[in-house]
Amino acid sequence: MLALIMLAILAVLIPNRDTSASTVLNAAAATANSGLSACNASQGKALYNCVADVLERVANDVNSVRVGETQRALLTAASQLRAASSKAQALSAITQCQAAIAGALRQVKATPGGNMMVPGWGDDGLASIAGVLARAARMIQAKG
Repeated sequence: MLALIMLAILAVLIPNRDTSASTVLNAAAATANSGLSACNASQGKALYNCVADVLERVANDVNSVRVGETQRALLTAASQLRAASSKAQALSAITQCQAAIAGALRQVKATPGGNMMVPGWGDDGLASIAGVLARAARMIQAKG
């Protein structure tokens, strides 16, 4: 009985990785939205590079929760944005990243309760990252 009580207490003391990932992803998204506001003054290639900087920062900010697939998708998009020479290429980079994040969100929502940890992706904080990508796509569409 004492062992069960000790296990229950220990379980309460161990931080919830889902909550931690959500908090980190949401904070990274908030920082990214501020960064995108700074990009608003740019156009064309300068805009693509600015958005790429923002996505790289998000990838670095989420490093602590080890969401490797999210990081790879963001870094790939950033790399493709830097290489983009047209609005179509820049939008394609964002769209591919959005597709990867949307796939992970579908997996999360398909689980009972909608809160299963998807290995390598994180949790509901992905919705915040998806919002950042949608805003970046709108900016590129309008100013690219």
